[in-house]
Formats: sequence, structure tokens, C-alpha cells
Amino acid sequence: MTGMQVRHSIVNGSAAEVANMVLPSNFVELEWENLDYLGWRDSHSPHLGYIIRWNGDEPVGIIVRESDGPLSRQRMMMCQLCRATHTEHGVSLFSAKRSGEAGLNGNTVGTYICANLGCSTNIRVEVPQASYYSDPQSVLKKKVEGLESRVSGFIGDVMRPLD
Repeated sequence: MTGMQVRHSIVNGSAAEVANMVLPSNFVELEWENLDYLGWRDSHSPHLGYIIRWNGDEPVGIIVRESDGPLSRQRMMMCQLCRATHTEHGVSLFSAKRSGEAGLNGNTVGTYICANLGCSTNIRVEVPQASYYSDPQSVLKKKVEGLESRVSGFIGDVMRPLD
């Protein structure tokens, strides 16, 4: 994927937002085979993040914004994409304005996501060798399928027109 493909993939950003987007510093070294989606925080605007996912042969991307309000730091929080649990600052509420007219009217979609948007890495932590995990590769496959399905669903919600 090229930087231009990434910029053209954004479905919920204005021309100015897309032009000001800062690609991840390691963009050219990314290991695409281990990315179920590309997620990163903007180094110049840390409250912004980006999620890019392949939809067939075309990338589809969204801009997400971290909520300003603090989450409870006294309990575990779960990312709704990768289902990893974190304490402290590991999960944040992110919102994405809807694409098209709905987004122009201020409509958004939100969910709790790993604060670093690194869910592809989180699901690849070593699977415990317990009897109920007889095949670690099948466990990883199910995690990948679940993550891909939930990321596609979130992006689909952003793209879905309001009735």
C-alpha cells in the first residue's frame, strides 16, 4: 500500500484532514502480512488516529478521534475490536464521524479501542499452552477472523447512511 492509497482510502475526512494526515514513521517497513488492519495515532495531532482496512482489492480508511473525557482508571477496560483487556490508559473511547451527509451534519459512531490502535499486535501475543488451547494456530485464526469482522463492522457503521 502506498501513501497515496492510504490518503484516497479515507471515507470520512475532508480534503484538509486527509492532506494533513501524518503517516506512521515506520510506514515503509510495515509487515503487511501481520496486519489485519493498519491503525496508528497521528504524531502531530495525538487525539487523531486512523484505521485502514482492505475491502477486497481496495483499502478503506477512517479517521477516529479520541474522546477528551477520562475513562475510569480503577478497573479493567476491554477493546471492542481485539477484545484485549487493559488497565490504566490502554483503552480509549474513539469516535468517527460518519461519511457523507450524515458526517457533515455531525453524526458520529464510537467504540472503545486499544489506545495505540495496535490490535493486530495484541491478538498475536503467545497463546498459553493449556489443554483447552490444543491448537494455538486455530486460536490465532479465530482471533484474526473476529478482529477483521469487528473492524469491518465499525468501518461499515461509519459508512452506513442514516435513514
